[in-house]
Amino acid sequence: MIDGEMKEVKVRDSESIQLANSKIDEIRNGFTDWLHEQSQKFKDRLADRYNRTFNCFVRPDYDGSHQEFPGPDLKGLGISDLYKSQKDAVWLDKLNGGGIIDHEVLRP
Repeated sequence: MIDGEMKEVKVRDSESIQLANSKIDEIRNGFTDWLHEQSQKFKDRLADRYNRTFNCFVRPDYDGSHQEFPGPDLKGLGISDLYKSQKDAVWLDKLNGGGIIDHEVLRP
């Protein structure tokens, strides 16, 4: 007790977690088996409905490959050009009126 109050203690129930994970796997496998039994027409309708409901937003692709950056001493950095991801990020910022670029640089 702390100042007359009971402190709640949480204990991990490994057995119940394992049982739940097992049930999740069973449901996933059952769905996959059920889906394979369906007609191609049904699968196409299901895929179309899913895509219209959940895949209706496409993240824009910002291609900054057309840009030139004459200022940096790239040779001094040991590279021949900026990475594609860097040029794309700069182009995204230009089109969106600025912002903060905070991402991992993808090397070729």
